[in-house]
Amino acid sequence: MNYSTLQKIVFSDIDGTLIDIHNGKFEGTDLLVKKLAKMGIPVILCSAKTRDEQEYIRNKLELSDPFIIENGGAVVIPDGYFDEFEIAPHTRNNGYHLIEIGGRSSEIRKRLARIREELQIKFKGTTDMALEEISKKVQIPMPFAKRMSMREYGETILEIDPSDLRMLAKFCRENGLKIIHGGRFIDITLGNDKGKATRVLIDLFKRKYQSERTIFIGLGDSENDLPMLKLMDVPMLVQRADGSWCNTKLKNVIRASGIGPRGWKNSFNFIIKL
Repeated sequence: MNYSTLQKIVFSDIDGTLIDIHNGKFEGTDLLVKKLAKMGIPVILCSAKTRDEQEYIRNKLELSDPFIIENGGAVVIPDGYFDEFEIAPHTRNNGYHLIEIGGRSSEIRKRLARIREELQIKFKGTTDMALEEISKKVQIPMPFAKRMSMREYGETILEIDPSDLRMLAKFCRENGLKIIHGGRFIDITLGNDKGKATRVLIDLFKRKYQSERTIFIGLGDSENDLPMLKLMDVPMLVQRADGSWCNTKLKNVIRASGIGPRGWKNSFNFIIKL
């Protein structure tokens, strides 16, 4: 199919996709994002990262498009971006429309505290650690650790005995919580995922550009990206750190060669040729 006349819209994961999962470097993908922006192609960051983390990255990339935070916990839309349309129930905050989809972190932490006490297992999330401990555990500078800790719609488990994971997952489900496996750590949410938030933006973009004139392209690397990729016209997976691709039953998925940012760069060449 010839997509050249269609408005392309790119959704991209960050860790392990746009940036290296271990050192956090773009390795050239930052320049390609800026090229897409100059071509009039929106780039929607869709990540487990917090709003503070993503705002820092968006500033470096000079992005002004909407973005999805904390595994779909909320959709953040800059003022004026979709002003011609009525946006779903939202709040206004610091120049953004905020569409909240996930439950608040405070409630998630209460439920996790009950689970911890009942099971008598040890695990640590971002709020259980000092910034110095997060910095050391994740191997990131202190300012990055502070941004990571500013969770609003979930909790990231940074430390747990692998043998306790299955039990934790079982009790999370029984307490209305959802475990989402990312590239390095696991996130606990109140039912949201990247797909629910992506659907909100897809509907808005289809209204903005007319549905028959849009094509949605998604890039990811992990299990938590699959709900987003399932909604894409062109879903793409880059290789994970061990060289494998995330296992999926998606029939139309494109497996780009290259780990993380290298795979993203190879995907870019495919995107601009569509």
